[in-house]
Amino acid sequence: MPEYQSLYRKYRSQTFGDLVGQDAASRALQGAITSGRVSHAYLFSGSRGTGKTSAARLLAKALNCTGRPRDSAEPCNKCQSCLEMTAGAALDLIEIDAASNRGIDEIRDLREKVNLSPALGPYKVYIIDEAHMLTEPAFNALLKTLEEPPAHVVFVLCTTDAQKIPLTVIGRCQQFVFRRHTEEQIIGRLTHIAKTEKVQVDPDAMSLIARTAQGSMRDAVGLLDQLVPLASGPIRLEGARSLLGIADPRLLDSLLDHVLGGEAAEALTELNRVYAAGAELRQVVRGLMETCRDRLVAALTKRDQATARRLSAVLDSLLHLDGEVRRHAEPRFLVEATLARLAVELSTDEVREAAAPAVVRAAPPASPEEKIPAAVAAVEAVEAVEAVEVKVASAPVAGWSEVLEKLNRTVRAAYLDAKPEVEGSTLILWFQYSFHHKKAQEQSAQLMPHVKAWLGDGVKIDYRLQQADASKAAPRTTSPEDDPFVREVVRRFEGRVTRVKEVSE
Repeated sequence: MPEYQSLYRKYRSQTFGDLVGQDAASRALQGAITSGRVSHAYLFSGSRGTGKTSAARLLAKALNCTGRPRDSAEPCNKCQSCLEMTAGAALDLIEIDAASNRGIDEIRDLREKVNLSPALGPYKVYIIDEAHMLTEPAFNALLKTLEEPPAHVVFVLCTTDAQKIPLTVIGRCQQFVFRRHTEEQIIGRLTHIAKTEKVQVDPDAMSLIARTAQGSMRDAVGLLDQLVPLASGPIRLEGARSLLGIADPRLLDSLLDHVLGGEAAEALTELNRVYAAGAELRQVVRGLMETCRDRLVAALTKRDQATARRLSAVLDSLLHLDGEVRRHAEPRFLVEATLARLAVELSTDEVREAAAPAVVRAAPPASPEEKIPAAVAAVEAVEAVEAVEVKVASAPVAGWSEVLEKLNRTVRAAYLDAKPEVEGSTLILWFQYSFHHKKAQEQSAQLMPHVKAWLGDGVKIDYRLQQADASKAAPRTTSPEDDPFVREVVRRFEGRVTRVKEVSE
């Protein structure tokens, strides 16, 4: 029985034309090969499964290909050199795994061998995978050789974390950044492989694989390889979701709704349904992150600041949870505890907002001539004026949210809970908590320019703190008895103010 070869190895790119999604790097390398301007050292950086090692092997194959036309960079894949490199038996292609050969002794051994002439072709190509895993002494030992190697040596360093590569190494290499593949590019490649393997895959299942791979072509082909044994018939979406441990998006939507609605018990029940359906917890957390992110973008587009703040807090917790769930001994309990805590916190926030004292603002009084006829009619109806009720209504202040958006994140945090009022040339900001009240005053210099652009140069800002007891009356700037309309009614009917009552609209 012949040995089975996994699909990602079987369909590894053998020409630059097969290298999907890395057009810029592919064109640059082909240009260097055809023009004879091949550098002595390259650094290929990018996330996993984006084609770094495949591109390095293509470069080595093209440099040593004896059947390649001079005006083309594509290897012929027919000569002895190409066939040996495809089979992994070429002596002129040396691949080093820096994760397991990261010490100074391995680099010293490399330095001694680079001077040996190539066995077959004109170049010896050293590919160092996961180069960021090399130790600092190993990098230091490599520097001189990397800067001035023998004329027949080309180094290709591949890494998924270029930030860990010393600048002294980066400065000696030509760096190419390999981008993540789009879902469309992955679907196109998978469709080609499935057609060649004579496997039928539903478009929805193909999209699920591409989305789960998160930009990695190798991961996508590996997932397809995992599904091929199901191919007695077409690979359906439900079969793919079940085998890959991916939850139904409708269940995740419902789960997130319960969390955002502060329904902790319902959220745990929904999570148990998802878990019982065979979903893998990391995929559940990532699915919640994607759903929450999409809703956050929609809320920001609609300028719904309250919803955006809640979604942002939930997304931040989910991001932390995604990193912890892989290392935790009991990931299910961790996910349950996190979602329950989020639901309880959001429920508590809703109760606190509902119980918070309302900040009210007296409506601007109309002229006595406009209000007196209505007052006379009211007096005639009750036949006496014993009290005058002053209605105090809150009015939204347009433009405040735009001012907040212009502030940086640190300054904006101090003003998020402020309730604004505008009285003449004064902007009054009410604060529920003394901490925010004090912090906002300290950040006044950053806020003032944006307020002046909004309300004019003559504007002033008055910072006020609400009373903690919700049963107390809301603060006012003036006494109701001093209202011009009240004074005019009292004068006309020779009455007096005996009681003031706030009426919410």
